Amino acid sequence: MKMMRATAAAMFAAGLAALPGGAQAADPLSIRVGDVPVTGAIPDGYCLPTGADKAGADLLAKGDPDNQTLAMLIRCDQQNKPGGTKYDYYLIKSPHAQPPAMKRAEFIAMMTEELKLPAYQTGEATRPEIGKAGDNLSTALGTKVDLSGEIRPRGADTVCIYMGGAFEVRSAVSSYPIAAGGCGTIVAGRILFIYAYDDPAKPNSGAVLLQRTRWIAERLKATDGRAN
Repeated sequence: MKMMRATAAAMFAAGLAALPGGAQAADPLSIRVGDVPVTGAIPDGYCLPTGADKAGADLLAKGDPDNQTLAMLIRCDQQNKPGGTKYDYYLIKSPHAQPPAMKRAEFIAMMTEELKLPAYQTGEATRPEIGKAGDNLSTALGTKVDLSGEIRPRGADTVCIYMGGAFEVRSAVSSYPIAAGGCGTIVAGRILFIYAYDDPAKPNSGAVLLQRTRWIAERLKATDGRAN
């Protein structure tokens, strides 16, 4: 389980809107989790990146060598604009190293117990992983990126275990804070993490980000009927 906790911290850092409503139209999302096709929904107002944004997303994924980036979702109204997407986007990831297939309830119960450790409750355990993620991004992007901050457990329900926090991103180009919220879950027996990022100055940004990740997690289903 140490691997899973470290992976969660690294994926939050490597990633560097209103809550989607149930009545809103949503475009379909198709990803592949290992050998299993999975369908889901893209929140209203978000799109898969294209053009220069796609190239940037590919570089971002390269900066996270321990995990497969299954999808990045960005604001449609910010596509291919100068400066790229600094805030307000999603990442869906899955660790390359997976434990034996498990049920969602089993994963949530196990992670809930593991994350009660004091080092995770205070955020102390995740800080080195965040620094390491900055080093990986620096290598992928070819320019120095410093990341600092921490993530902490934010509870669990029947769909997700939640983690959240805030980071400071510093590079030669710009420096800014960013808030992150994430859901860890199981789809077709495999671990997935859904992350949402946004401006930490927005009201209740932490709680909203967690709700946004659950919205996506609830809609991810294996097309072959494998249970979560």
